[in-house]
Amino acid sequence: MRNRKNLNASDETTDINISPLIDMVFILLIFFIVTTVFVEESGLAANTPDPTSNPEQNEEKELVSFLVRRNGQVIYKERDVGVGAVRGIVAPAMRQEEHPITVNVEPQAQMRLVVAVIDECKSGGAPQVTMKAASE
Repeated sequence: MRNRKNLNASDETTDINISPLIDMVFILLIFFIVTTVFVEESGLAANTPDPTSNPEQNEEKELVSFLVRRNGQVIYKERDVGVGAVRGIVAPAMRQEEHPITVNVEPQAQMRLVVAVIDECKSGGAPQVTMKAASE
């Protein structure tokens, strides 16, 4: 009985060593960081207006505006000009001074016609063409 110890709470204190647990957490964290795949999503670039620009400055320039109707008409200043005349309208306006170009599109208009009008505007020298939904 001599070898037997009397164990009381006051005699011994026990400590839990959490160093291996912390090491394991760091190893798992490093594993997940290394194995994570970072994918960069590609999207469409949007030309937004510059918030620092003066809106009155843009209003002074004459707006060249086309309307693409759902029946296939291309309207400029309330007359049907067709896709072929778009470049002839835009080119002189761009030679004198850069004017804002807007293509208004009615709902259910043919997109191939809208793209053709925008292409003709770009061919006429327009650096930027804005497309808007036309109100009915």
